[in-house]
Amino acid sequence: MAINFPTSPANGDIHTAQGIQWQWDATGGTWKCQGVTGVYTLGIASASSLGGIKIGNNLNISASTGVLDAVMNLNNESISELTDVTFNNVTLDANNGNGKVLAWSQTLQAFAPVDQSGGGGGGGGSSTFVGLTDTPGSMGTAGQFLTVNSGGNALEFTAAPTGVTTLAALTDTDLTTVAPVGGDLLYYDQSSSNWIAAPFSINFIGGVDFATAPPTDGQVLVYDASVGLWKPGNQTGGGGGGGSGLTSRTTGTATATALADGGSQDLTITAAKTYALLKIQTSHAAWVTVYTSQAARVNDQNRLEVTDPQPGSGVIAEVITSDGALVPITPGTIGWNNDSTPNTTAYIKVVNKSGQTRDIDVTLHFVQLEV
Repeated sequence: MAINFPTSPANGDIHTAQGIQWQWDATGGTWKCQGVTGVYTLGIASASSLGGIKIGNNLNISASTGVLDAVMNLNNESISELTDVTFNNVTLDANNGNGKVLAWSQTLQAFAPVDQSGGGGGGGGSSTFVGLTDTPGSMGTAGQFLTVNSGGNALEFTAAPTGVTTLAALTDTDLTTVAPVGGDLLYYDQSSSNWIAAPFSINFIGGVDFATAPPTDGQVLVYDASVGLWKPGNQTGGGGGGGSGLTSRTTGTATATALADGGSQDLTITAAKTYALLKIQTSHAAWVTVYTSQAARVNDQNRLEVTDPQPGSGVIAEVITSDGALVPITPGTIGWNNDSTPNTTAYIKVVNKSGQTRDIDVTLHFVQLEV
């Protein structure tokens, strides 16, 4: 049994273990047995208990320091005894082993003797393509392709691929329904899921929208900032930029909803800053007055139907219509917006004269005169 000596003894201290006294010799730095002449047998060490050990092969204890060292001596060892080396049934002798080298075999998961091939400055290996272990042993014929074999572990020469050689032969092109002509481009047709030949069109350009409202004769491209797209629209303005500066006739409509007979309602119609008023139309019988501003409409609110407006009052035009009537303004009159910051608003007052509560549509027919 191991003796558990004190850890910090003073010179001459006595320690008793198993009936035997031990005295600490500080000069020699050791415990000395006292007054016992019997024989003590040291047990053999194990994983769970202390004891003596015997020095085996390739181990050495220094006589001067008592240090245990491992001694590596391969003089009489064989490389074949290594666990990651196999000769794989290859006999190495004067006739068969000359020039072989150890190379890693992925299949054997070990180093095995192989013939050394090639040379050069790379430390061994092939100096030619066909000399590699995973390439064809000889060069192919003209026009062949180099491909990976079916096993996925080497390269091989194969015949050049055959098949589609023209654009028209592809499965997602249609160049027969409409044959291409000079200047055509290849355009993807969403409806047929095919690429087709088509002449260049401005509709192919990104940022242009012809689908929502196809263009009509005389229209120009107008940028719609709300959607970030160029769209067909009527040309407005003129000036030094070229072109005629003329615009087409257009309309603007607003609706007085659930208007009682004899009742009035204020409306606004988007027209132009300045415009030529050509016609006024209503869906039902009504008295309609067009003004230059909100203030002019307010100032005119108490005027009777039988009283003419005063010059300079801001009244542009007024009509009394029957159901669905379209009243021409002859001669055409100039309408304009007189707000402090001119805009495209036309101010309208409509009085229901149909004899019952109605939704009354009011439409102005006009030509824009100011940008």
